[in-house]
Amino acid sequence: MSKQNNESTQDVMHELVDTFDEYVVCMTFATKGIREYGEKLTAGSFSNDHQTWIGSKLDSNPKMHARIKTVECIEKCKEGGSFSNEIRKSLLCTMYSLWDELYRHRVAATSNIEAKNLVCPLMGDLRKIRHCVIHNKSIIPEVGIIFEVLDWQLSPGKLEITNERFLDFNDAVRGSGMKIHSCKLSPEMEELFERMTSKERKSFESFYKIKGNKENDVEWPGLKQVLKRIEQVR
Repeated sequence: MSKQNNESTQDVMHELVDTFDEYVVCMTFATKGIREYGEKLTAGSFSNDHQTWIGSKLDSNPKMHARIKTVECIEKCKEGGSFSNEIRKSLLCTMYSLWDELYRHRVAATSNIEAKNLVCPLMGDLRKIRHCVIHNKSIIPEVGIIFEVLDWQLSPGKLEITNERFLDFNDAVRGSGMKIHSCKLSPEMEELFERMTSKERKSFESFYKIKGNKENDVEWPGLKQVLKRIEQVR
């Protein structure tokens, strides 16, 4: 029997916390290095056209791979600059992917439930951040982003993941922010779902992705119409 079949929920969560802690360390070291290199560059005096190159094998067989204007590089390397912001956004997206593709399924397996019925509000918040990064070019919409666990107040415009926000997220993971629970449809609703059209299913699923609808068993607005259609078919 595989290790996965023998592990407990606590085992999986301990591994998740350890993995996420590693990303915090990675973020801390990476952004510190970026900031320090930028500070070294500020010691020089450069024209607006001066370029900094990234190369390899400089002593034996030099090869140049990338370049950037030095004055621009200095700005991007600063605390709160775009380089560190990109690192933090990328790591948060990776952390969500690990949850969604790996840990969510393993947690569900320890409780013998389907992963789709597992609810974790904090990871729902992280999914919204990932969606903003991947699908909205890191631009927060005018309506903002409404979180369930995180108390971040993000203004419309460019998404900025500060060091404090990154640490705040991981603190919630390590603390009481996960609040994982199961939320499953009744057998009657599961049977009805199987008889829905693809359009009806899409509407049903979109409705229950809205915060609180599934958890509070709010009735889907299209329910009566589906029941009426099925009754007419009989």
